[in-house]
Amino acid sequence: MKIISDDSAISEVMALLMLVLVAVSASAAYYTWISNLQEEVQTTGSEVAETRLNTFMSEIEVVCYPEYVYYNTDSNLDGEIAANSTPDERFIQEIQVLVINKALFNLTNVKVKVVSFGNENLDWAALHFRRSTLSNDDNDDRILLDREDDPYSLNDDLVYFTSENKINTSMKFITDEGYPYFALNSSNTTSRVAVNTTNLTDLTPLHNPTYKMDVISKGEVGTGYVYLLINRTALPVDTALKFYITNDQGVDAYRTIQFSIQ
Repeated sequence: MKIISDDSAISEVMALLMLVLVAVSASAAYYTWISNLQEEVQTTGSEVAETRLNTFMSEIEVVCYPEYVYYNTDSNLDGEIAANSTPDERFIQEIQVLVINKALFNLTNVKVKVVSFGNENLDWAALHFRRSTLSNDDNDDRILLDREDDPYSLNDDLVYFTSENKINTSMKFITDEGYPYFALNSSNTTSRVAVNTTNLTDLTPLHNPTYKMDVISKGEVGTGYVYLLINRTALPVDTALKFYITNDQGVDAYRTIQFSIQ
């Protein structure tokens, strides 16, 4: 038997070492790949989680009384609310609207818009008033404004709903707290006289269904007031009213309230 000796062959020890090196290199490459993949997955997961958190937190909550109910509104028992010669059965309801900003950012150019009562037989208008708690001017509290937010003149008289004494020729102004007031021509307690609101029949210069709340910082609450004039309707009436909240950031919401007039 002839034994061939080849000095160029790889010894068993060298072969084993090479296998170990290959295994270590493969393990290192796999570790690097799986680490990069894990980091990428974690980053993507964090971004998704942050997006979901922002989506969850980017909310606003609208708070106001859910229902308004009125009784004994038909003074002359003719089955409707209208601007009679006396008394003026129409009324204005003040509604406080709170907007809670739950987003992670400030909301700018916040507005409340009165959309519709959803009842074509109900004649209504959205009015604007100056409120002392917002303007810090007690002398102009509850003064009727036109669509440009200037004091409105009715037959050369300004209209202040500040009288606690009932005036049959004046429509009733009901505050958000439920207090009734009637129309006077001045805030001066010594010279003011009653205003006849039955002459207020053209609502075009007054109807403005959008109310500005401007900026609401994150985590803060914005306060606004909506004023609804029930101008004419057959009785009884049960209907819904919608408030829509809009802003520059597109975080919108709405609230539905019920109106029942007997």
